Amino acid sequence: MKKLYMCTAMLLVILAGCQESEMPEDKEVNSAVPESMDASIVIKGKLEPGKEVILETTVKQGSQLVNEADEVLFEVRKSGQDKREMLEAKNTGSGMYQVMHTFEEQGKYIVVSHVTAKGLHVMPEKEVVVPEHESEGASVHPSTDVSIEFQSNPVKAGNSSNFEATVELNGKPLTNADVNFEVWKEGSEESHFTKAEEDGNGTYLNKVSFEESGTYKVQVHVEKDEVHEHQLQTIQVN
Repeated sequence: MKKLYMCTAMLLVILAGCQESEMPEDKEVNSAVPESMDASIVIKGKLEPGKEVILETTVKQGSQLVNEADEVLFEVRKSGQDKREMLEAKNTGSGMYQVMHTFEEQGKYIVVSHVTAKGLHVMPEKEVVVPEHESEGASVHPSTDVSIEFQSNPVKAGNSSNFEATVELNGKPLTNADVNFEVWKEGSEESHFTKAEEDGNGTYLNKVSFEESGTYKVQVHVEKDEVHEHQLQTIQVN
């Protein structure tokens, strides 16, 4: 009987020793810290009361662009007020997430981007001033020299619309670019791409069909060499 007790005690000591020897390895595995995530906010378009602009955030983890964030929301509130809007942004590629927004009144606003991705959450904040009248300083995306002018004719459900994008770089027509129209119905997760055909002088065209009436978002994608630009707008299909 004593031998049985001694064997049992020795077995328990051996098991305890094995568990202790494994603990440092577990701690080493769990000690890995993910790279920090960064996000920056840009407002594209002229800030004027009642005019749509693009709220954009670019998300990076280390040197890698993040295109599969779990959620990206823009919080918009007027300075000094508690009322706020929460707007869901859509990924447009190259780590960028965008949503259209209209600042209805002049004044100072606080824009916060809530980014959740890869188990991390960041909240960059930007102060935006909407002037009472249009001015030269109202445009807040001076870092890009690309301009995109989009046009479409009125369309009814079951028909197609002529899409046209005129693209300039440094004030001159941008030719031989890769231009695509991305279209999705408001509230839908599914989007469709239509490649635009160049018509000369920086103009790109194609027809896009709409099966249902409703509000649609159109994202114009422009790529050429180092140029990678987007423009988002809203159209109504009757």
